[in-house]
Amino acid sequence: MTGLLGRGALVNWGGVVAEQEDDYNMWHSREHMPERLAVPGFRRGRRGVAPEGTPAARKYFMMYEAVDAEVFISAPYLARLNDPTPWTRRILSAYIEPSRTVCRVVADKGDGVGGWLATLQFWASDVTGLRAFAASDWIDRVMALNGILGASALEGDRALGQQPTAEKTFRESRGDRDRTVDFALLVEGFDQAPTEAAAHGLAAEAEAATGLAPVVTLYRMQHVITNVDVAATA
Repeated sequence: MTGLLGRGALVNWGGVVAEQEDDYNMWHSREHMPERLAVPGFRRGRRGVAPEGTPAARKYFMMYEAVDAEVFISAPYLARLNDPTPWTRRILSAYIEPSRTVCRVVADKGDGVGGWLATLQFWASDVTGLRAFAASDWIDRVMALNGILGASALEGDRALGQQPTAEKTFRESRGDRDRTVDFALLVEGFDQAPTEAAAHGLAAEAEAATGLAPVVTLYRMQHVITNVDVAATA
């Protein structure tokens, strides 16, 4: 029972200047995700928004699932990155502290998409401990909790997805360079309370096992779309 639709994932955290948030949401749903899901190898895209009070740099979480991580350096995808639409240029120029990482899915279980998702971000010069934790039985314990629908572990690959593209130029135009993560754990659930509780319990367990304290952020899913949805409307 796998939760993600492939073994590659592109994860993004960030914000957008307040006066362009409505435009951002419409762009991401109406243009950006359908455009990406039309690229061969892309399987599912999603966007979540954090509760009020979350720092602007983590207000939005965007993720694309793909057949494998190499999809994110494929020729069709790079062609899109180097030919942004006018709408894309405008929105990317309004990004705040973008974080973008190509990841390999190292563990996952799940049953569909939850209405709430929590992310745990890790930074480490050596991910050996995180790999060992991801290979342990943590995911079974999380999946056994009431209200939880899925959990996954992603290892960031700094060798992929950092090419100087046209989109990257617009995304970094406010002076904030793209950040990356070394590892991420995701937890999905029915509602806010069980998802948040599971995430904080997992954070404590991961820190005890690895000595690394993650940044935990909660998101309400706003939009989920698959390549099948895009093909059906083409």
